[in-house]
Amino acid sequence: MGILSPRDLEYIKGRFEKELIKKIPVVLLESDQCKFCSTVDQLMNELVSISNGKIEYMTNKLQDIHKELLGVERGPILLIGEKAEIRYTGAPIGEEGWAFLEALLLVSHRRHMFKDYEEKLSSMTNRVKIETIVTPTCPLCPQAVIMAHNIAVASNGRVISDVVEAYEFPEIADKYYVTAVPTVVLSVNGNYNGRVFSVGVPNSKALLRAVIRLGTGEDTS
Repeated sequence: MGILSPRDLEYIKGRFEKELIKKIPVVLLESDQCKFCSTVDQLMNELVSISNGKIEYMTNKLQDIHKELLGVERGPILLIGEKAEIRYTGAPIGEEGWAFLEALLLVSHRRHMFKDYEEKLSSMTNRVKIETIVTPTCPLCPQAVIMAHNIAVASNGRVISDVVEAYEFPEIADKYYVTAVPTVVLSVNGNYNGRVFSVGVPNSKALLRAVIRLGTGEDTS
């Protein structure tokens, strides 16, 4: 039995035919202690089967180098895009399913919502990570996630949008004292100790300004 229903597959196939423009590399990093790795792998294979070759999917074992770079000890971790500008730390299931679909389309067609900020974002000297901490049942979380994804794509690799599933990775949620989702955290240059920017869906312009301040080194607090 598939993850996606025949109706979902038909809908997604139609979206793929219209909106998958460039090929998208997607890598699933798996580990032995991974509750949802097989689920994510099955989901990805179903999506690949209707992508007309536009999704280039592969799996790999989570290595020590990945743990050091990503700051996690287990999978599933999904890396999307040539510069891995979109990341899922945890399975994109539940309410996050449609935001994940939009992420794939966005990385392919690159028609993001922040054209006016593209130059500022892509010229930042620091690399900024937006962590959006979510749960599968949160109806507002996808809005915050899509906003972060658009900023990441607009930045041409200077911003990473990382969607963290709080139930699968409670150590990350606990680190930032998360009591409600979505919680948005900003960090610079791979620092694992970011700062909470907002609880709830952030204002897009405020988030953009904060990212640019961090990326240009103007925010040193």
